[in-house]
Amino acid sequence: MKIFVAHRDNAAAYYRTVAPFSVLRYRTEHQVRVSTLNLDVVAGYDVLWLQMHADATAEIIAREFQAMGGIVVYDVDDWLFGLPASWPTYDHFYVRGTGKWKQRLYFHERMINGADIVTCTTEFLKAKLLEHFGEDKRVEVLPNCVLQGDWDTVRPAAHEMDGPVLGWFGTENHWDDWAEIAGAVERALLDVGGYLALIGAPEIVTMFSPWMASRTLVHPIVSWNRLHEIRSLIAAFDVGLAWCTDRFDTNKCRSPLKALQYGAAGVPVVAGRTVYGGIAPEFIGEAASNPAALYENLRWAMGDGLEKWREMAQAWKQEVWESHSYEKQAMKWLEVLL
Repeated sequence: MKIFVAHRDNAAAYYRTVAPFSVLRYRTEHQVRVSTLNLDVVAGYDVLWLQMHADATAEIIAREFQAMGGIVVYDVDDWLFGLPASWPTYDHFYVRGTGKWKQRLYFHERMINGADIVTCTTEFLKAKLLEHFGEDKRVEVLPNCVLQGDWDTVRPAAHEMDGPVLGWFGTENHWDDWAEIAGAVERALLDVGGYLALIGAPEIVTMFSPWMASRTLVHPIVSWNRLHEIRSLIAAFDVGLAWCTDRFDTNKCRSPLKALQYGAAGVPVVAGRTVYGGIAPEFIGEAASNPAALYENLRWAMGDGLEKWREMAQAWKQEVWESHSYEKQAMKWLEVLL
């Protein structure tokens, strides 16, 4: 079987196509090519695997490919039909102030309708897709994983703080999450004399008190091809924070990738129930159901429980390698086609 994987330079495309197929490329007899989308190049392949390619060019190529007898797989990693207007990403798909769809969202819907197979990241997202497109649509869940090779040589960056460092990394789309938990995080940091390392969305500091802002280290967002620059910073966290508010279905569709990345870095995890609830309580503790519970978990994890949390983190790291790495799970991508 010959599989053409269309490449885009962003995190979603990396985790959903490049990472798993980079493993399959060397571990199976199937011919795999990861490259930019071009009709002349994809001709002769059996499968065309796309990841959120929502535009006229992608649709034309997909239909031509199917006309030549090929199978089109379209991967979806977000619930775009319910994006909160508070997310900057909203403007990519909607006309702000009207709620009307932009062309890109229409193409996204058309790509899903036309695909032979749709893949997604979670069961909740699958249910939303089937509700929107009909139960006869073939939707397969392929869970997000990490690539062990990205993390197994990472060394923590040194820090010389007089208290524990709570770390978080993400994008500006997490503004609502931070609005919900900023007070709880500040209380925990105050109790343990801690610091916050904020990577990817320094604007969030504007919602903090002067004291908390003074205890916050910020790093701006970087392009995906420079992510390696911040892996060592993530590995230097004493505790990693993962939280998604439960107010939006789009959040409920997210995968627990952040907890896996912390695990890959050997960082103890304190997480919220939405997305992370029940993923691995024996390794990351019980997920917090509200900001008050998050405060208690943070205070314990950064204080008296820090050594225990570090032991759990090492066990979680091994669990991530064994159960949530593409080195172990990439064959599931082929099983969808066989």
